[in-house]
Amino acid sequence: MSVDILKTFAALAIVLGLIFLLAWAYKKFLPAGQIGVKDQEGWRLLGTRVLSHGKQVFVLEVGKKLLLIGATDKTMSALMEVHDEADRIAITNALANKPTTSFAELLRRSKPNA
Repeated sequence: MSVDILKTFAALAIVLGLIFLLAWAYKKFLPAGQIGVKDQEGWRLLGTRVLSHGKQVFVLEVGKKLLLIGATDKTMSALMEVHDEADRIAITNALANKPTTSFAELLRRSKPNA
């Protein structure tokens, strides 16, 4: 009976060891804060927000441009490009949880006068 218990604990130790090994490899080989996406040369994902099921907004930095991209389950489209440096700083701070201006205020300022 004691041999069966010993085998069971040995198998459990092996499984737990494999789990910890995979967690270590995951942290070592993937950049922090990015799940499954390594840094791409020329662009960087600054943040993402889920609006509802299957609908998201992404903020990308492409070169010196800041792009707001909308995505659904079936399509992606560019919503706007941020040109103003103050807006770029405000959006970057908001993504880093340092809000200086509300998102609604940023949209109002960037909306063209009709």
